[in-house]
Amino acid sequence: MPAADTRAPMDSAKIQLKDGMMKAMKTPTRMLAPLVLLGCSAPTFAQVYQSQYGDRPVQWYLDAGGSITQNQTADNFDNGWSVGTGVSFRPDPTQPFSLRAEVNYNRFEGTNLFVSQSQYANDGNMQTVTGFVDGVFDVPLNPWFRFYATGGVGLGYRRLELTQNGFFCNSFFCGPGYGSNNLVASSDTTHFAWNAGAGINFALPYGQSWFIEARYERIETQEPTEYIPIRFGFRF
Repeated sequence: MPAADTRAPMDSAKIQLKDGMMKAMKTPTRMLAPLVLLGCSAPTFAQVYQSQYGDRPVQWYLDAGGSITQNQTADNFDNGWSVGTGVSFRPDPTQPFSLRAEVNYNRFEGTNLFVSQSQYANDGNMQTVTGFVDGVFDVPLNPWFRFYATGGVGLGYRRLELTQNGFFCNSFFCGPGYGSNNLVASSDTTHFAWNAGAGINFALPYGQSWFIEARYERIETQEPTEYIPIRFGFRF
């Protein structure tokens, strides 16, 4: 009588053992795959950040917006508007620190309290020109978006004007004036100024970006000149 064939059960056991080993190897491989991909993508992410988001070493910008008067300044002047320009210096685009120099112009119309200080005026305004050197610290949130804080010091020029709109009066004459605004009185002064604020920067291709920024600015006049510009701008 021929001997029983035992190869089939042995082969089946080998196949099951092999399948079990393959499954055991696949499980940690599946778990490690995302980590491996993340590690491989880190240099690529850094390159994208630097090429798409990193600023140029020297970058100009333009901005404009509204200015909200504060404290005693608000008693004498309504909210106004602002325009400005500046240049940023960042020797290493991968670092969060930069410096910038800027010039800003603001204009505010006088309130009734301010205009009433002269019996001959029926209109008035305040104009300021500030020049600042600021430090900027960036907090990147992703390759296209960042928050930043800024502050600096400089000089602030302020001009106050009281005018007659459409007619002119003095102690000798009162009648139609020459032009829409005739100067009745003015005052010019320059003082130390400082600012502090924060902004949000949105990156564009080729190192450009647009931003929104709000700051407290103060000129140290006899009664401090205080306002908060909220500006939209473009860096290029």
